[in-house]
Amino acid sequence: MFFYLLPNILNMLTRKKSLKIQDRLGMRIGVAYGSARTPVIKTPHQALEVLEDLYKIGFKALLIPKELFADVRNISDLYKEHYTNLLKIKTIASKYNIELSIHNHSLPGDPYLDEELKIFSNIANVMDARSFIIHPTFYSRMPQDQALRLVVYKINEIVNELRIKTRIGIETTGRLSELGSVEDVIDMVKRTTRTEPILNWAHIHARSSGAITSEEDFRRILDKIRSEVGQYWLKEAYFIFSGISYGPSGAIQHRSVASSDMKLEHLIKSIQSLNIKGTLIFETPNREKDILGMLQELGDMVR
Repeated sequence: MFFYLLPNILNMLTRKKSLKIQDRLGMRIGVAYGSARTPVIKTPHQALEVLEDLYKIGFKALLIPKELFADVRNISDLYKEHYTNLLKIKTIASKYNIELSIHNHSLPGDPYLDEELKIFSNIANVMDARSFIIHPTFYSRMPQDQALRLVVYKINEIVNELRIKTRIGIETTGRLSELGSVEDVIDMVKRTTRTEPILNWAHIHARSSGAITSEEDFRRILDKIRSEVGQYWLKEAYFIFSGISYGPSGAIQHRSVASSDMKLEHLIKSIQSLNIKGTLIFETPNREKDILGMLQELGDMVR
C-alpha cells in the first residue's frame, strides 16, 4: 500500500514546494510546448494530459505550440469542428489555475498571413489565453526597417478588425538576419495596441554572441524596457528561458537549461531586485523534469 501511495506523496511534496517558490518569486513558472511524456502537444487529449501533469507538480503556466491547431483550416472550421475541444482545454486550465499562451513562431507571408493571424487570434480568444505569441519575421524578404513598419501596420489592422481580447506577444528572435532585437520589439510594442514584449532570453543572448554574463546585463535590458514600455510592464512580464548554442549569425539550437552559459541565478536576482511579476517559461528538452531538477536551486535563490 505504501509503495502505491509513494508517487502521489512525492507529487504532493513537489507541488507544495513549487507553489511556494512561485509565491515567493511572484512569477508563474511553466513550460513550453508539452511535458516530458508529451514533448509537443498535437491533440486536445494530449493537451489535457499535459495540464494534468503540470497541476500535479504545481506549475502554473503552459505555452501551447501551433501544432495543436494544425487541423484548423479556417475560421468556419474553428467554430464548427474544434470549438468544443478548445473550451475543454480552457476549462481545465482555469480549474487548475494554469495560464495559457499560444505560440506561433513561423507565420506565413502573404497571401496566407491574414487568415493565419485571424485563426490564431480567434483561437486565443476562445481559450482565454493570456497572449498569442509571434515571431515578427513574416516579412523577411525586405529591409528590416520596412518590414518593421509593415508588421506594425498588420498587427494594428488585425487587432482593430477582430477586436481581440487576447494580447499579441511580440517575441525577441535569435538570428541577426531576423527582425526581433530587443530594440525592434520595444519599437513595435510602442506603436501597436494590445501587444506586449516577450523576452526570450536565449534569443537575446544568441544575438549578442553570448554577452549576457552578469546580473547587470539582465538589469540593463529590463531597465530599458521599463523606461520605454512603461512601469506597468513590471507587473505582467513574460520571459522564456533556455540554453542555446550560437555562432556569428546568432542562434543555432536550443539546449537544456542546465547547459546554458547564461546563469538563471542572475535573472532571478534581477526579477527580485526590480520586484517583477509575471510568467517565467522554461524551454528545455525534458520539460518539467529538467525544471524539477532545479527546484532546490530555485528554492535557495528565492529564500
